[in-house]
Amino acid sequence: MAAGETAPASLTQEDIDRLMASEAEATTFPAFKFDGSSLGTTNDVKVEPVDFRNPTLLSEGELRRLRSAHEEYVRRLATRVSSVLRAELGLRVAKFTTQPYEDFLGSLKALTHLSLFRVAPLSGVAILEIPPRLAMAFTNRILGGREQAPDLDVVLTEIEVALLEDVIAIITEEWCKQWKEGVGMEASLIAHETNPRFVQACPKGTMMLVLGIDATFDGGKEVIQIAVPFAMVEPIMERKQAARGQESGSKGAERSTVWRKTYDEISIPVHAEFVATEMTVEALLKLKAGDILEAPRSSLERTRICVAGSVRFIGSAGQQDGRVAVQITNKLSTSSE
Repeated sequence: MAAGETAPASLTQEDIDRLMASEAEATTFPAFKFDGSSLGTTNDVKVEPVDFRNPTLLSEGELRRLRSAHEEYVRRLATRVSSVLRAELGLRVAKFTTQPYEDFLGSLKALTHLSLFRVAPLSGVAILEIPPRLAMAFTNRILGGREQAPDLDVVLTEIEVALLEDVIAIITEEWCKQWKEGVGMEASLIAHETNPRFVQACPKGTMMLVLGIDATFDGGKEVIQIAVPFAMVEPIMERKQAARGQESGSKGAERSTVWRKTYDEISIPVHAEFVATEMTVEALLKLKAGDILEAPRSSLERTRICVAGSVRFIGSAGQQDGRVAVQITNKLSTSSE
């Protein structure tokens, strides 16, 4: 210390306590309700962060019930696929969560096998990921082989993809069966892709229900993922919630529906649709006026009858008195009549 300088005064315990108190007061702020009334300070209420970029669409209870249903789905799936492969396949739910579409794609490897599928009458496109090594192991078993799949990730050939579609059909079919409220649901495969960057199934901000399944097969372990837009299953979720509300009596007495005579005169659009055929892009571009497209009988027998844009019946298309007609064979259940 230079001559003439005075030594700094030391802090007493009272000075330290006063500084600590002032620091605590600096992090305390008034809190208010949405209507402007006071809640006190931030010390009086519990403050939790909210991620507005990744909203929670389901409550913890709903996620728990959905996870339980998907665990049962995975158990049934393991039994069916094992019988097809004639080998034991171990499946276990690894994760079940909500995730933005762009984050889900970002979590995938640059080289993987993705299958895009629809489920009628739901709207939207879902994604099934089967890692290439696991896909190769499946195709080897289907062809009767017993050797393990190579450790390297490879692109499947057209023949291998065609063989894999047998397993994919089982996965999507069992996924439809788990929804007891979705009677009449039918899955259809629409495309395959190997690079996630080229998949444009949903807008970037779409929230997805993501199911991760640990798959153990031939000594190896991979993760199968199924990503479904929440909007795709939202109608089913609403029907499930309504059914639980009726069982518990939480909704109280239901109001009786009064039919008014004026309703009889309301015009409602009704149209029928079926899958005519599938063709390559090259064949599609060559179509011209006068060409005839033959529809298989199986498609005609599964004609969907839409009332005001909603699929309500399944019928069989044909002719009657020289006119095109559709005979209703099945009425699809709905949440309300």
